[in-house]
Amino acid sequence: MGLIRLLLIGVGLVVLFSLMPLHRRGWLSVLLGVLAIAAITPLTIRRVHRIRTSDHPMLDAGEALLSVLALLVLGFSAVYLAINRHAGEFTGLHTRIDAVYFTLTTLSTVGFGDITATGQAARIAVTVQILLDFVFVGVTVRVLLDAAHQRRSERS
Repeated sequence: MGLIRLLLIGVGLVVLFSLMPLHRRGWLSVLLGVLAIAAITPLTIRRVHRIRTSDHPMLDAGEALLSVLALLVLGFSAVYLAINRHAGEFTGLHTRIDAVYFTLTTLSTVGFGDITATGQAARIAVTVQILLDFVFVGVTVRVLLDAAHQRRSERS
């Protein structure tokens, strides 16, 4: 049941991103993206509390990581689309898939260079993403996994 729940969360967030009205109003896209990114901290805190009482702490930690990562990627993708649609701040970014691809290559630090931030607003947004990515990798993953390991040890 846990793997199905993980799959449903991932698919649900992708479908939600696909259906959001990102092409109509740029401010709405930025707002939705920022809200998704801002939801990461309260979601992580809530999930840590849940993991500490869970019967399946590692599965719950995996679910939390997927949710947080999806919010991070889809939130920044929405912001990038909004910035680009109204100001042409990126070269090579035209679709939602482009935005997700660029966000993932930035998150993974691969940076192929096929999509680049050329405007100042885009560069600021990418810099914020890079800083949050460090926090995500450095703190969120560690906190969730520590809570899961601690709960698993308590149950043993």
